[in-house]
Amino acid sequence: MIRRLLLLLLLAAASPAALADNPFGVMLWPAPGQDFSMMAARAGALGVAWFRPPTLYADRWRADANCASCRELARSGLSLVLTVRNSGHDASPHRPSSPPDDLGVYGRTVAAMLDQWHPAMLVVEEEENRLYRFAGTAQDYHEELETACKVAHQHGAQCANGGLSYEAATGLTWLQLLRDGKPDLACDYARRAFYDRLGSVCSFHRADEVPPDLRERLLANGDGLVPYYRMAPIDAVNFHWNGGDAAALSQTIDALGRITGKPVMSNEISLRRSDADPSHVRPLLRAAMAGGMKVAVWYSYDGEDSISLFDDAGRLRVAGQEFAHQMSGRK
Repeated sequence: MIRRLLLLLLLAAASPAALADNPFGVMLWPAPGQDFSMMAARAGALGVAWFRPPTLYADRWRADANCASCRELARSGLSLVLTVRNSGHDASPHRPSSPPDDLGVYGRTVAAMLDQWHPAMLVVEEEENRLYRFAGTAQDYHEELETACKVAHQHGAQCANGGLSYEAATGLTWLQLLRDGKPDLACDYARRAFYDRLGSVCSFHRADEVPPDLRERLLANGDGLVPYYRMAPIDAVNFHWNGGDAAALSQTIDALGRITGKPVMSNEISLRRSDADPSHVRPLLRAAMAGGMKVAVWYSYDGEDSISLFDDAGRLRVAGQEFAHQMSGRK
């Protein structure tokens, strides 16, 4: 009874999540012994509007008529940004996703997933520019993305690509600054966003000076996908961000929007452990809001390149407190 009362109180505090112009969300996955009702309550209490549940896989999808997780999240009032991969395995042994063998079967499977989960935004695959995440060509991905987006739109959901990796997003932004004839700004951006990839990039003053091998390494296959993003019926271009510099995030939002001609979103924003100063949190959130991002989901998970907003006992860490303060409008 006490636990249920706590959940109701937390959800009652979630009124800011109902605001239509709130792009913010969190990824909170239950620890053993927990369920999604507690995760949704924590998310709602933070004042976010979006929630990212665990990834679904089409090749091992089994419809669950009872789906307790779906019901719990539906009751929360949060909009879901749901990632669907065709196949693959994220835990050890890792295995990349592969393109669907039959797009018709794949489309029907995605439709069944949407019927059960009712997301507001469907995200197709994850970091599709990385070969160890998606083992297919850009054309393969385009066909999968078009199929999934068609189904999403038929179900009243929006649709986005899986999320360009941080390396691809920042590499594309740096190259665009060179194309814009702004080598000094490109150098400054690289110093703030490239971390261990900086090298000699500041020696280049024009995009055509960048050697093909260096360009390939810095863009991380992202340039091959850009033409398909422009053609695809996506409602936003999705990228992942795990850097601490808010000004660099603003520049990336602007560049990706101009490069693709699409609104920009992220279903994965976090701080890498090497640059995890909690004071970065609020400037990053403000940059996301100022940049007009459709969705900005904080990836609250203790991983190699991310940190959770909560500790193991469910208490807000300093980064979580900064997040909550920004959501509440407190200084």
